[in-house]
Amino acid sequence: MTPQELAAHARRRLALVRVPDEGPAEHLRNALALLAAHETTHPAVWTFSPELRACEARLFKALVQIEGAR
Repeated sequence: MTPQELAAHARRRLALVRVPDEGPAEHLRNALALLAAHETTHPAVWTFSPELRACEARLFKALVQIEGAR
């Protein structure tokens, strides 16, 4: 197959994929869930990385602001 044929095939397959619409709040919840899973599986990393706690706090703050705007 030529690259053009492969691209056309990929476009046809991607057209069949249905991705649910997600707003910013859902994206923040997904990020928080990933951070929670990471904290559970790698607690030592969280002990020595205060940046992760700061990131988590910023995500929570953004989620509260978005939820409050509704």
